[in-house]
Amino acid sequence: MAKRVKKITLGVDVSKDELVVCDWDSEEIITLENKASTIKDWFKSWYGPVRIAVEPTSNYHLEFVEQAHALGFEVYLINPRQLANYRKAVDVRNKTDPLDAWLLARFLARESDSLRPFKPLCAQSKQLWSLLKRRAAAVKARTLLRQSFAQTTLPIKALFSEIQRVLDRIDQRMVDLIRKLGWWADYQRCKSIPGAGKLNAAALVTVFHRGAFAGADAFISFIGLDICVRESGKFKGKSKLSKRGEPEIRRLLFCATQPARSYQPFDDYYSKQLDKGRSKIAAKCALARKIARIAFTLMTKQQSFKKQEIAYGISP
Repeated sequence: MAKRVKKITLGVDVSKDELVVCDWDSEEIITLENKASTIKDWFKSWYGPVRIAVEPTSNYHLEFVEQAHALGFEVYLINPRQLANYRKAVDVRNKTDPLDAWLLARFLARESDSLRPFKPLCAQSKQLWSLLKRRAAAVKARTLLRQSFAQTTLPIKALFSEIQRVLDRIDQRMVDLIRKLGWWADYQRCKSIPGAGKLNAAALVTVFHRGAFAGADAFISFIGLDICVRESGKFKGKSKLSKRGEPEIRRLLFCATQPARSYQPFDDYYSKQLDKGRSKIAAKCALARKIARIAFTLMTKQQSFKKQEIAYGISP
């Protein structure tokens, strides 16, 4: 009978210039230059089954992660918020690069059964996801500029016009990429949902094709619209959104709830949330979650939204 080979578990803390790597079994910690050739040479020293936990840092982790995946290593991208909570749970009070690498290795060693391995996107999918995030940054900057110049008489109309032209070009580029990726049918299915415009639909399609989801709940959780319940004994804490994943997706879905209420069943659903004592923001979040759930169902079943059939048929 063949002997089972133990997986090598590594934790990698990423910065612009350096990679700090911790081997969980030996607790050896080394520092590498965050450079493609250096990473390639270092990977040559590893054989057998290897699994690696990495905390995403801007785009600085991509070279390491993609090389590791190409070699057949298991790679796990650990959400920074999740790691921060884990740090508190295991009472690690200090924060240094070597300690972060050790903590990532420990997290992977102990929690691997509940984690999903990283799967790289194709070049066009990466570009689509990048455009979505760059657009979010531009919208945020525009909002800050409007607030900053609100009380001035400076001639800034041309500035905002130029920002809008950039946003329009990004929107068109995203739609073009969706066509090239063969996701046009799913895009149209999402657009058929009341309140979902071209940008909302593009975001939903991008998330749907980001990875394989076991069901609608996993899709909602990836977006960060799932509810975290805090209860213990007689204590009943407030339920909150997990807010994991890309914030721009949640913002777009939240914005879609206002036009979505022009569809009477959606407006009725929103009113029911208010009747339960929820705030307007919580009611809109519930409607946003419903829209996301419907979008997942439509893309999974390859159907378009039909008001007569789905009006009350899908629970939030």
